[in-house]
Amino acid sequence: MSVDCEADIVEIIIKLAQAEGLTDAAALQIEQAVRTQYGGLRVRIPKKKKHLTPEQRQQVYRDGLSNKATTEITSKHGIDRATLYRIMKRGG
Repeated sequence: MSVDCEADIVEIIIKLAQAEGLTDAAALQIEQAVRTQYGGLRVRIPKKKKHLTPEQRQQVYRDGLSNKATTEITSKHGIDRATLYRIMKRGG
């Protein structure tokens, strides 16, 4: 079975269940229950963040040497606190 990237996941699951012997009435009841419960909400799967470039690491290191607060630096560069400390430990 080919799957369209824009296809509705509920419809795909119901079709697969019907292929395994689920009756149309039961499939309709399940579909309605799922749509009532989740109401068209989409699942967001976050993508892995890219690594910092050497220039970005140097900028983080320079900011780390300044008197800026840790939270200010991490929010400015979009990094975790542990990443900041690791960059500082390694010297940029």
